[in-house]
Amino acid sequence: MNYRKKVVLMLGVLSYLNLGTFSQAAPLTVDHTSVAGVQQASNDKKTIKISGSVRDAAGESIIGATILEKGTSNGVVSDMDGNFSMTVAANGILHISYIGYVDQDIAVAGKSLFNIQLLEDTEMLDEVVVIGYGTVKRRDLTGAIASVKGDEVAANPVSNVAQALQGRLPGVNVVSQDGRPGATISVRVRGGGSITQSNDPLYVVDGFPVSNIGDIPASEIESIDVLKDASSTAIYGARGANGVILVTTKSAKEGQIKVSYDGYVQVKNVSKTLETLSAQEYVLHNWSYAASRGTANQDAVEKYFGLGSKYGNHYADYANVKAHDYTDDVLRTALSHNHSVNVSGGTDKTKVIFTLGYVNDEGIKINSDYNRLNASFKIRQKLAKTLDLDVDFRYTESNLNGRENVTNGKGSNVSGAYRYRPIDNPLGGVSYSEVASGFSFGVANIDDKHNPVELINDITNKSYSRSLRGSAALSWEIIKGLVARSELSLTRSSSKSTYYENGYTNGDKRATLNRGMGDGLRSVSTLNYNFNIGKNNVFSALLGNEVLKSDSESSQITGRGYPSTFDYDTTMGLIHTATTSFSATNSYSVPARTVSFFGRLSYTFMDRYLFTGTFRADGSSKFAPDNRWGYFPAGAFAWRLSEEPFMNGTKDWLSNLKLRLSYGTSGSDNISSNLWRETWSSLGSGSNHTPINGELGSFYRPDGLLANSKLKWETTISRNFGIDFGFLNNRVNGSLEVYWNTTKDLLMAVPVDNTTGYSYQFQNFGKTSNRGIELSVNVDVINKGDFRFNVGAIYNYNRNKLDELPNADQYLYSSYWGSSSLVPTNDYMFVEGKAIGLVRGFISEGYYTVDDFNYTNGQYVLKEGVPDITKALTATYMHPYDLPAGQTAFPGAAKFRDVDESGTVDLDDATCLGEVMPRHTGSFQLNFNYKNFDLSTNFNWTAGGKVYNVAAMINASGQEFDGIGAQRASWVADAFKVYNVNAAGDLYAVTNPDELRALNANAKYHLPYHQSGITSSEWLENGSYLRLQTLTLGYTLPKNWLTKVHVDKIRLYLTATNLFTITGYSGIDPEVNANPTGQSGFYSDLRIFPTLNMDFGTYPRARTFTFGANITYSNCKITEKQI
Repeated sequence: MNYRKKVVLMLGVLSYLNLGTFSQAAPLTVDHTSVAGVQQASNDKKTIKISGSVRDAAGESIIGATILEKGTSNGVVSDMDGNFSMTVAANGILHISYIGYVDQDIAVAGKSLFNIQLLEDTEMLDEVVVIGYGTVKRRDLTGAIASVKGDEVAANPVSNVAQALQGRLPGVNVVSQDGRPGATISVRVRGGGSITQSNDPLYVVDGFPVSNIGDIPASEIESIDVLKDASSTAIYGARGANGVILVTTKSAKEGQIKVSYDGYVQVKNVSKTLETLSAQEYVLHNWSYAASRGTANQDAVEKYFGLGSKYGNHYADYANVKAHDYTDDVLRTALSHNHSVNVSGGTDKTKVIFTLGYVNDEGIKINSDYNRLNASFKIRQKLAKTLDLDVDFRYTESNLNGRENVTNGKGSNVSGAYRYRPIDNPLGGVSYSEVASGFSFGVANIDDKHNPVELINDITNKSYSRSLRGSAALSWEIIKGLVARSELSLTRSSSKSTYYENGYTNGDKRATLNRGMGDGLRSVSTLNYNFNIGKNNVFSALLGNEVLKSDSESSQITGRGYPSTFDYDTTMGLIHTATTSFSATNSYSVPARTVSFFGRLSYTFMDRYLFTGTFRADGSSKFAPDNRWGYFPAGAFAWRLSEEPFMNGTKDWLSNLKLRLSYGTSGSDNISSNLWRETWSSLGSGSNHTPINGELGSFYRPDGLLANSKLKWETTISRNFGIDFGFLNNRVNGSLEVYWNTTKDLLMAVPVDNTTGYSYQFQNFGKTSNRGIELSVNVDVINKGDFRFNVGAIYNYNRNKLDELPNADQYLYSSYWGSSSLVPTNDYMFVEGKAIGLVRGFISEGYYTVDDFNYTNGQYVLKEGVPDITKALTATYMHPYDLPAGQTAFPGAAKFRDVDESGTVDLDDATCLGEVMPRHTGSFQLNFNYKNFDLSTNFNWTAGGKVYNVAAMINASGQEFDGIGAQRASWVADAFKVYNVNAAGDLYAVTNPDELRALNANAKYHLPYHQSGITSSEWLENGSYLRLQTLTLGYTLPKNWLTKVHVDKIRLYLTATNLFTITGYSGIDPEVNANPTGQSGFYSDLRIFPTLNMDFGTYPRARTFTFGANITYSNCKITEKQI
């Protein structure tokens, strides 16, 4: 017996066992009750007995095929020989199905004998995939391309469709900034190779390049295809180095008018917030910290909170006081809704589709929301037998309110809200104004002028944008297989953003008004020729030319000092009436122009050997005149091994096996047009004391960037080996990719001699690489009758490395989270041979214990061999101990490794703390279908990588006087203590070694009193996690319920997102990228270097619950007369 027979027999036996019987024609088990077919037939209808066989195209018997009478639960499965018999209604319809084969419906029509042949389901292999300037069947692909259908994208109800790609595509990493409305979505294809420039992929929607895809409704998307290797991306040349994401929106089809509605209502709330100190823990911490600062500070805290025998002895009473976390006040349960209506239809000559969408996304932060209106219209008109006209219009309008950027030293109003006074009614019974001097700058933590709720409501921050794109294309089939196409697209966009403070935040009213506008043009002409030479030689050739043009301009008006009677609208209308300060600027961007010529030749021999060659030449105005042209070739080969004659013996179990190999280059021009030009700044006449022709006037001076006439492209060389596989009639299928991408001639900012008048220059040098593996597998575990169970899994491994960077040690740069108090000042670095974006700091060794000292004459003297720590790290570090002159370390002080073994821990001991980006990422999906019910889950995971937990490091610092009165994270309760409360209720310093040991027997962290914000390995935490990203339960109403109301389909669903996350990370969420760029050490305005995986100023991520509906109606046939 051959292998196929064995597999089929095994499946057939399993079918019998599952159905609970083992006979020639096994009746289906319905609701756990085996019911004979004759008993299921309607008594009031004529029934007949039928029999037959089920075979495949080769005549082999199919064991276990399901034969079901439609509209009933009457059914059987085919036996060992593929035969079946049953009793059905004489006018019934048979539905025959089997895993890996196309389902069939056959009318009984009074017949009694049926010989049924099932065809293999080759839909997966024949699926059309969008590639650059064309399409191709998946079976004919030679490049690395990952695809997801629009239905799968729409199944995840999010306002930004890019977020719905998370975990859906191998080699594509999607990270949302955090939970804020309109949050930035970071998409990386195979890691990204640039250091200073954008690593965003090229987004192309229906052929038109766009900056992002966040404004496209998910229900409008037909498919998303991601081009990952150079054989796929080289056709886009200068724009393809970071991968290409092709979005195809739905097009009209010939036939009935179809109206569909997709909508949902979503409730969301915060999934997790930072745990904080209890009221009593908060009081003790601030009492102790104030005491370390001095008696005046201690007295102010005691008076305000009613502490000690002098002010009422209320310390013990705070054990019964509930701490007020203002994070709960600035967050809310939010309601969002999304609606999309699609109307389409047409004849064989005219096809039309119109879509209207609206989303209103209320943020979980108070005073924040996002809404968007979309409209699109497409028409395809056949002008002649060989001439088609395509017209496409798309309009988008969006509004964002409440966007808040990260503030150095603070984070954001949301992330820092917990720090505000957690005790609403301090038991001291005095106003904060009576103790303000003792709290010093820390009074902001308790006064009425820094309430986080009022701070957020004081600010109006609105952004408005709109864009209109129109395109028209003519396609002419000159001869059979030869098609010429010419397309022209125009875009127009405008934006306005306003920022307004009503006086609470800074004591006076402030306003900023920004306006911008831009336009773009794209012209593409292509010639495609598909032809055969003989039976075994199939060719496809493409030649094309593309022209891109874009311009933009912007203006900004800023003022301060407006009358108290002015509100937001009045201030914006009279923004020029500012009394304290006023400025107005206008700027024109350097126009961007690109001219391109490209070609592709594909050749298939004997339907088994596939060759693809691609070439593109790009000329860009973004580069210096001597280097404006870049040339990007690529080649690929694929071998459909499963089609070889010598593989015929594997047909029983091997459905598809294809090997792919590619090599090519692509470029990156996603840069500013100014990088090769020098910059100048002007001074007003009031600052210019040099007369020109006897008069004081403005003049210009060098400012920052020095010109470089030799600046050229960053070029990425891509190598890819891939395997596509399918087993058991593609019941198990997937792909394996191994890649190695190298990016050379990196655009790096280089410091220059200040005597030139400039600070830096962009030059080409250095090289990075990304090596990785991608594996995706889909398994149809069960596909039997009404029940289907499918599993999909994705695994990604990516190792990023800085291969070459001359003078890498000069590229220390700063996230600047601690402003001037950050130690080391530059907390990120580059190291050759390691990953990009390494955190730089000090290796924690916990804290100095009592046993690190000799206690002599009341002094704590460091033992020999125990390195001291310098104040260059800690700055002011208060404590109650008596120390020898020149010694900084004391029991409880932060302790770090003496890396250079100098005997003292100083700034020279700052070292690389390791890479932060994870190498291992992936996802898996579980999909169930039973009758009209569907259930799906999507899990995302990350293994390895680190999170730079700045939020914790802020709590580890006393922040000088700013820290008095501030609430802290709950872990501070486990920090080393140097003060205690005695029986009389008074605070006292603990200096005795034995008492100090006992007090801190369970201490886990150092004393958090140092002024500096120290970057410590202690808070570079493992970022591994497993998250249940989505869980969806859907139900599709039976068609016989809908026919009376002429509705084709109604599907109702419930979706929950971010239900749980398993992680060891101590912060709010391990998936974070809130502040992605830092400033260079040689030019503070240059914020281009990557500060990856930094948790600072982060909004909590939302947990959402969604109820939605998909409704489709079609009932009217369109005629030419109607058109």
